[in-house]
Amino acid sequence: MFVLKSNYSLTKAQKEAVDKLVDSIEKNKATTLLGVTGSGKTFVMASVIEKLQKPALIISHNKVLAAQLFGEFKNFFPDNQVEYFISYYDFYRPESYIPQQDLYLEKEAVINMVIDKLRHRATQAAISNPYSIIVSSVSCIYNLGSPEVYEQSFINVYKDQKINVDEFTGKLVKVHYENNEYDFKQGNFRIRGNTIYVFPAGEDRILRIDLDDERVEHLFLVEPVSFKKISEVDVFTIYPAKIYLSSYDMILRAIDEIKIDLQKRYDELLRMGKVIEAERLKTRVEYDIAMLSKFGTCPGVENYSRYLSGRPPGSTPYTLLDYFSTDFIVFIDESHVTVPQLKAMYKSDKSRKEILVEYGFRLPSCLDNRPLKFEEFWDKVKRVVFVSATPGDFEMSQGNVVELLVRPSGIVDPELIIEENRNIVSRVIDIVKKEKESNNRVIVNVLTQKMAEDLSEYLVLNSIQSTFLHSKIKPLDRVKILFDFRKGLYDVIVGVNLLREGLDLPEVSTVVILDGDKQGFLRSKNSIIQLAGRAARNMAYKVIIFTDSITPAIKEAIDEISRRRDFQIKYNIENGIIPKSIPPKPKDILKIVFQLIGKDYEVFTIQDLAYLDDDEFISYLEKLSRKQLEELKRYLQRSMKDFADKMEFEQAIVMREKLKIIQEFSKV
Repeated sequence: MFVLKSNYSLTKAQKEAVDKLVDSIEKNKATTLLGVTGSGKTFVMASVIEKLQKPALIISHNKVLAAQLFGEFKNFFPDNQVEYFISYYDFYRPESYIPQQDLYLEKEAVINMVIDKLRHRATQAAISNPYSIIVSSVSCIYNLGSPEVYEQSFINVYKDQKINVDEFTGKLVKVHYENNEYDFKQGNFRIRGNTIYVFPAGEDRILRIDLDDERVEHLFLVEPVSFKKISEVDVFTIYPAKIYLSSYDMILRAIDEIKIDLQKRYDELLRMGKVIEAERLKTRVEYDIAMLSKFGTCPGVENYSRYLSGRPPGSTPYTLLDYFSTDFIVFIDESHVTVPQLKAMYKSDKSRKEILVEYGFRLPSCLDNRPLKFEEFWDKVKRVVFVSATPGDFEMSQGNVVELLVRPSGIVDPELIIEENRNIVSRVIDIVKKEKESNNRVIVNVLTQKMAEDLSEYLVLNSIQSTFLHSKIKPLDRVKILFDFRKGLYDVIVGVNLLREGLDLPEVSTVVILDGDKQGFLRSKNSIIQLAGRAARNMAYKVIIFTDSITPAIKEAIDEISRRRDFQIKYNIENGIIPKSIPPKPKDILKIVFQLIGKDYEVFTIQDLAYLDDDEFISYLEKLSRKQLEELKRYLQRSMKDFADKMEFEQAIVMREKLKIIQEFSKV
């Protein structure tokens, strides 16, 4: 069962919100929690989960906020399974064609193997544990393969079980495990005499199966490097090595269907007079068929997922939502951003692929490898809670709004300070220096990435500890920047849209908004309220807007903030609450993410080390013994060769660059 653990208890306002939410969730499909920044919305969500005792999917609109939520829920539910499900690409450029330039761009992707491990754990939890919480980005609405086939592929092992080695290893191969005697990693198995070793997907421990006359005598979990015993178990479930599963028979059937559809589309293109497109399609698909026949996969195999999963044309794809085995609750965090994002995913994907189909790069079936339409998502979920300080029109139209307008700290919303667009940079410098005297931090919000970089650079030249934050920075790097900011390595962050929703930054006392009079969503009423909320955990809380005019958006934001402020002041007086700042200790979300895979932050498997970014990689090299360093080099060399043999050159390059770092490190 779900057991929430916290040093805090619900405040009067939070308890009222929890009771109202539980009542509404049990009666209605959709409920909205309108909670001001710093009101403890995450704690309220956790309390609702504990009270209803139902599994939960929590959707966030970006990876940084998902990581923050994941860390918070891990702390609230240390004895329950809390998992993290986001896109596993460190770099991703989708396949596309630009007709105006006759330019075809192949898909390029670099997979983060650590995050891939987390995705396995999340999928396993959703399908097998009724007391699990999955924190996800919008990746949860993308094609994931059949949950029925996935569940049928579990391999259960238990003490005293009769096992024929050939049959057992045959089952492992069917669910994509590989026999590997040398480079033993996740998704591998090997045999040593009467012992079978399996490195399960999503695990950082190896399962050791000791046999005595084809009977399971012992089941041990062992360390992946030393193979030392960790514990003995009576039963163990081996999950498939891949989430997307297809048997040899399924591949043969898929090939037959692909051939039929290829001929139909080829003839159709010829009738339209598109000879070049027809021949291009024929060449490309026949090559894919040859690869599927020989290797069971091909580049862009996901475009044939409809055939491989046996779905009819136009059918709804399987997603993470289908893996939840019981009735579950969906919390959509920062819903005013996440809901539009959920709505946009399908249209964006469809428009890109329609061009590929039109010009003969793909069969029409590629359109079935897609995210859910919003209508499909809405049909799949039975209980939804929208969570936001500024819910959008869709959320509000569903009714059932529960307001949480007061903070446990008693801090009230600020009055917005309006300044003219004069001497802006010198004013920003003065503001940062003044706040630094009180050990406070400052956020400056601008309109473009270039403005963020240029202003931050100028501040550095003026002896200000500054950095910038925008969408081109890798997700986990963003988390690290924010953590360093909270530790005091920076006094100010200059950012664009990433500094709006959900960030827990109690050290921030001042939010500066530049170009407040510019029209657009970055300076809308909701955006201004969200930006203002970044400092809502600090008693010295103030928001400064540089603008030459009071736009309708600024006026609406002032009115709404004033409404909330009046309510908060009255509530504090009636309940004897004295406002106070209680900045929590910064939590290293990176540490929490890596703890998910069963390791302390300072201890990784060799495989984990290989996929750290360069700075983290170098820092951990210093902690390795000579023997461990040599083992890491061998692993990287084998991995580089394996990736090259599989024509996965991006991953091979990652391994090569890590080897170069080791060589330079060894010279020092």
